[in-house]
Amino acid sequence: MIGYVCKYTPVEVLRAMGTDPVLMEPSVNDFNLADTLLHPNICSYVKSVLEDAAGKDYEGFVLTSCCDSVRRLYDVLRARYPKKFLFMLDLPRFASDAAAGLYAGQIRKMMEAYAAFSGRQFDENVLREIMLCNSQYRHPEYEPNDPNVLRIALVGNRCSNGLRNLMQNCGVKIVADLTCAGAEREFSPPAEGEDLILNYTKQLLKQMPCLRMGDISARQRHIDEVVSQTDGVIYHTVKFCDIYAYEYSTLHRRISVPLLKIETDTTPQCAGQIRTRVEAFLESLAAAKGIKPVDEKQKQRGENSVTVVGIDSGSTSTNAVVMNEKKEILASGSIRTGAKTSVSAEKILNDVLKKAGIARTDVSMIVSTGYGRVSIPFADKSVTEISCHAKGARYFCPHVRTILDIGGQDSKAIRLSETGEVEDFVMNDKCAAGTGRFLEAMARTLELDISELGPVSLKSQETVEISSMCTVFAESEVISLIAQNKEKADIAKGVHRAIAGKACSLLSRVGGEPTYMMTGGVAKNQGVVQAVEEKLGAKLFLCKDPEIVGAVGAALFGLESFEKA
Repeated sequence: MIGYVCKYTPVEVLRAMGTDPVLMEPSVNDFNLADTLLHPNICSYVKSVLEDAAGKDYEGFVLTSCCDSVRRLYDVLRARYPKKFLFMLDLPRFASDAAAGLYAGQIRKMMEAYAAFSGRQFDENVLREIMLCNSQYRHPEYEPNDPNVLRIALVGNRCSNGLRNLMQNCGVKIVADLTCAGAEREFSPPAEGEDLILNYTKQLLKQMPCLRMGDISARQRHIDEVVSQTDGVIYHTVKFCDIYAYEYSTLHRRISVPLLKIETDTTPQCAGQIRTRVEAFLESLAAAKGIKPVDEKQKQRGENSVTVVGIDSGSTSTNAVVMNEKKEILASGSIRTGAKTSVSAEKILNDVLKKAGIARTDVSMIVSTGYGRVSIPFADKSVTEISCHAKGARYFCPHVRTILDIGGQDSKAIRLSETGEVEDFVMNDKCAAGTGRFLEAMARTLELDISELGPVSLKSQETVEISSMCTVFAESEVISLIAQNKEKADIAKGVHRAIAGKACSLLSRVGGEPTYMMTGGVAKNQGVVQAVEEKLGAKLFLCKDPEIVGAVGAALFGLESFEKA
């Protein structure tokens, strides 16, 4: 098994030498080895490849000099695995005949090196057969635009199978995968008497260009052609791979269809947020296209009344509402999310049903949302918190255009259209800065209950700045201010001003406009609300219980499942 990382690797030649080349698409839990042997800012993909190399029994690796990170990876692999096969191909930046000749020479050297290492010889007939079979493959024409199916293109850097599977599980059609290794490799057999390796190399270099090639005009034309056939584009990048971030910025300005950027680091820690962002993006596209899924329970309803329950399973609190077909809230409740999401959801469900005086058998549908939505086994369907907060916010404030949701572990800014569809949204990355967890940590340091933090900050008489939004560093700053005998009220106000700065940054990224609304548990903190309003220069609409907005949205999605088409 030979591992490779680049689409310009001569995979077909390696197969013709009797080996099994495998594209390295690892998912790792940590970078302990890579952080020891590589620079911290080396791209996450290369780090994960090193971790994968250490954990699996690869015969060797074939790399290309596509970037500095891969060159460094080559050095580390050579030093760490001297007995394994390792070859670095010097990748040209152009697809000219001269470049192909040079690269063909590199491929021949690789063939000689692998033959000497393994004793396996190149079989010309096998390569010809591979190229012949490939030439007989024809890409299917674009299917007619099905009004009930979303058509998505994947573009950008290396994309994991997890992201592809997530999209397919959501029922979308991936019309094209234009990521590094996603595009089909196309070859035709050479003419009689033509140099086989040179002909193969010319075709290898004439794939849709990588961003590191000197002429990427063909890449731009192909992306534009594909994008015109889609409802939206998901652009994937790897953390610390700047060149693809530049293409995203250019593409964002050039295309007219909705575009979502996803940055991953190949670890499962970001999976929850990635799922939320992708599903919310797809939900917004479905709404814009008029796709309204009808649940099977609609067929069973007959003329009976409808009662739905919306459950918002968040990191800090689990909230629920009971709603009837008239969109009246019959009961609501909120409890702390414990160590097990399903247990908290079960408890809040029983609580709100008891308040509403309704038996569980009378519930027509249960819809879950929030980070724990997929871990509630008794839910009939789940919807992302982005879509649910949008729908719930419109329930309380029909004219809302921009929503700021600050919850227990993340913050979101959501911009709505005039008709209430999600037009854009951003989420804070894997960090609790400026969230409920952040406030809890600051309150503990100030020896205050979290409920006291807001009222205390309103008594501030002196401006105190908190420069860091990192929970650990901010806590150190607060301790330092306490040592300087600063008043608790002034420090608390400084904390809230810091949160307001981060919140307004999120709002500006989505192009926020009035009417503004704040949702989530932090909206109960008067100090944060006041600080955000001062920084924003506009008032925030607040409902009586901002924690249940997401649950209300989930319930409304449930009611829509029973509406007649």
